[in-house]
Amino acid sequence: MSRLPGFALTFLSVLLTSLPAMAGQLVNWNFNASQNRFTFYTNSRVQPTAQLIPNPTRIVVDLPGTTLSGPTVRQAGSGRVREIRIGEPDSFTTRVVIELEAGYTVDPQQVKVRGITPTQWVVELPTPELAPASNNNAPAPNPDGSSLPSQNLTAANSRRAGQQDLQVTGNGLFVRLDKNGDNSNIRIQPNARQSTVNFELAGAVLPESLVGQSLPVGQYGVEEIKFSDNPNNPRLSLALADSGGGWNAYYSRVGGGVVLLPKQINRSGGSNQAPGSAAVPVSNNTSNSSPSSSGNRSPNNRLVSQASNRNLANITAIEVTRDDSQLIIRGDRQISARGNFNRLTGNYEIRLDRAQLSPQFQSPELVTGGPIYQLNIRQETTDSVLILVQPNTGRRFGRLFRSGGNLYALELIPDATASRPSGNLSASSSPRGTGGDQVSIAVQPPPANAGPSFPPEWSSPPAGNLPSIPRGSRLVVVDPGHGGKDPGAIGIRGVQEKDVVLSVSRYVQQYLEQQGVRVLMTRTGDYFISLQGRTDMANRAGADLFVSIHANSMGMGRPDVNGFEIYYHGNAGLSQAIHRNVVNSLNVRDRRVRQARFYVLRNSRMPSTLVEMGFVTGNEDNYKLTNPAFQQQMAQAIAKGVLEYLQQR
Repeated sequence: MSRLPGFALTFLSVLLTSLPAMAGQLVNWNFNASQNRFTFYTNSRVQPTAQLIPNPTRIVVDLPGTTLSGPTVRQAGSGRVREIRIGEPDSFTTRVVIELEAGYTVDPQQVKVRGITPTQWVVELPTPELAPASNNNAPAPNPDGSSLPSQNLTAANSRRAGQQDLQVTGNGLFVRLDKNGDNSNIRIQPNARQSTVNFELAGAVLPESLVGQSLPVGQYGVEEIKFSDNPNNPRLSLALADSGGGWNAYYSRVGGGVVLLPKQINRSGGSNQAPGSAAVPVSNNTSNSSPSSSGNRSPNNRLVSQASNRNLANITAIEVTRDDSQLIIRGDRQISARGNFNRLTGNYEIRLDRAQLSPQFQSPELVTGGPIYQLNIRQETTDSVLILVQPNTGRRFGRLFRSGGNLYALELIPDATASRPSGNLSASSSPRGTGGDQVSIAVQPPPANAGPSFPPEWSSPPAGNLPSIPRGSRLVVVDPGHGGKDPGAIGIRGVQEKDVVLSVSRYVQQYLEQQGVRVLMTRTGDYFISLQGRTDMANRAGADLFVSIHANSMGMGRPDVNGFEIYYHGNAGLSQAIHRNVVNSLNVRDRRVRQARFYVLRNSRMPSTLVEMGFVTGNEDNYKLTNPAFQQQMAQAIAKGVLEYLQQR
């Protein structure tokens, strides 16, 4: 739902796919040691890839387009499984590493990776066996089953392992650490004469693979990075091609390491002509009208094309080169661009300042199997354009650089790590060891008719937490607002209302059905249904209750507005029951129970309510609404309110 203040924020939204803008998350996993079975759940569809890497043997499963909902994981295994690690080798991939004890291996053809549903997958291992001596360069296991210490690595092997613990990212450098220090204790010492920058990391601990190493970088003006030989008081030294523009550093809680960021990145390198061949033909997919809200309030909720401003650069086209190597941004004069990867959304965000979308703007045609998975372009403010890019599987982002005065280019690089886990990997997610030839493991997709599934503890509320209703005695219509061509409100980070409300509605359905209540969903996927179609569905079914679920908006200019509110027309009992359970169980701002004449409330023949869970434009609510844990808690509170109301009746 969208409510704008006295004036409408002007921007132009171009949605080139109907896929959600949010990255999926790995939300739950379990390892059954007795069966050598690893099961994991995501909150959206995922297509894993899997490989076996020897010396030591690791089964590596990558989840493209998926982030980790919690901190990185290092868990000791049992039997012949030495350790399980879960982390993020880059900003848009979650990696699961199942490492066997040194000297043991499995036949990759006997490793089964299969989908139960699009959101539930299983990795089944055969019983590990001792590797043949001729193929095993790893140390033999000790009699007690433990592996020999890592000091037995050769110097060459140690260097290769060190390269795995240094990652060159889209914004700077990431160095994996065995222990983080405190950000307040980081000391940065530039030396302009020698073109070096030293980072003193008091309290941190370097991994052994990096101690005393010098590794090449070749990006951000950094020739190489040197690591001190004191692992317990590390010193990192960057050898720069010139004095540079200064550096920052901070510890990453999620990554388990330190992030080194250049304050000013020299992106002027590149040819004076557009790189690559001529761009592919593009079609004008721009629309001057934005997706509408639900239609039952805020009649002024429409986003219109802004008037041309002669002081701003016109962005005339975005193109993909014929060789799929670059995304080209064209302006009618010199443009300025800033780029960074947003881990929360899975988008590479490009901001063009002092710029506007041209009325003749041309956008590229995205093709299946191309380098770009999703592209979202909009006039974010009256003088800036925002471009959100998601890569397809097997691609990663390189530099964003000026390519001639009126052009900017974003490199789209084939990414071996998306299907072959190697190279510069971060944190405990990185396969550690001496490397070796990798073998792909077949991945069996889920059945075509399989719907999404959720972890057992998510689909079954705690015993006694929700009142029970006699099975089959009640029918509740759960109405996820918007969908398809109507994304509803669009908030911070490009979060779309339609995605958030569908996710929460599915949880509500799960909880109610667990308690014996029949549930009819007005939509189960990303497609459009009119307001009349929603109420007609509920009326024809003879439903007992109608619960419409939405997220709110006050426009990008009011991030300070946050909170939960709920609406009724006629009987307030259902709304009051849900409101009481939400504000008593969640940390939300209370915007109270309100009366309104929304279409779905006026035209449903049964007690009905319209829930506004929070503001996608709110600086507090936006991050909550995309958090699977918060979505689960919100859904449980809504379901509990519904059940209490049914009990009272």
